[in-house]
Parts: sequence; structure tokens; C-alpha cells
Amino acid sequence: MIARSILYLLVALGGAGLTLQMAWNSRLRSGTGSPVMATLVSLSVSLLALVVLWTTGAGGRGTLPAFNALPKWAWCGGLFAAYYLLVSVVAIPKLGAAAVFSVVIAGQMLAALFLDSTGAFGAPQLSLGTPRVLGAALLLIGVILIQRK
Repeated sequence: MIARSILYLLVALGGAGLTLQMAWNSRLRSGTGSPVMATLVSLSVSLLALVVLWTTGAGGRGTLPAFNALPKWAWCGGLFAAYYLLVSVVAIPKLGAAAVFSVVIAGQMLAALFLDSTGAFGAPQLSLGTPRVLGAALLLIGVILIQRK
């Protein structure tokens, strides 16, 4: 099992990677002339990387369940990945990476607080206490400050 501190580090590296991905995809957009084409290329590279990992057995091979074995919404996560990539390649040249990513983080935080407080979609239900609300408010204040020029 991965130690909690290592898991935090891996997640932080993933966040840094998302920021680089947004910048790289934005440059790809200018080269392709299309945010949709840039997103298609990015998702194709993602798919290729995952196929390589899957064929090596890294992370386990798993099995594909029958469509009706899961709720319909469980199959739709990729829609948000495509949306996120597409919007980021359009927004970064106009707003800048820090502004776009701060808004992304704010949106993630609000959605995460909703999931935690309601337990929606099978997420573990966690209370929405004062420290969590204050932390989210401070994060949103940070988003506002980053937007100022």
C-alpha cells in the first residue's frame, strides 16, 4: 500500500502535470488551428499511454463489466475529460495558465465539497464543517486575487 505522504506527493505531481498539459495543449491548438483537433490528439496520446500501461499489466488488467452492471453515469467520466481539455486550450491563450487553473481548482473544490457533504455518486460522505468551508472560502479568495492584473 502507498504511504499517505507519498500519495499526497503523487497527487501534487499530477496537478503539476495538468498545468503542463494545459500549456502544451494550448500550443498544440495553435499548431493545429483547432481546439477540437488539439483535444483529439491529446486524448489519443492519453489512450496510447494507457494501452501501453494496460498491456504491461501495471495497475492490473481488470475486466470490463456489462453495461447494465453499473449506473449509466459511471460510464460518462470521459465526457468531462474531453470538456476540460477543450475548454483549457481555448481559455489559456486568452486568460493565462494561472487564471485558468485557479478557476479549475475552484470548480473542483466546490464540486468536491458537494460530493463529500452529500455522498453523491458513491463518494464517502464527510461533514461540511467550519474548517472545510473556511478553507474553500480562502481558496476562492485566492482565485479572485489571481484574476486581478
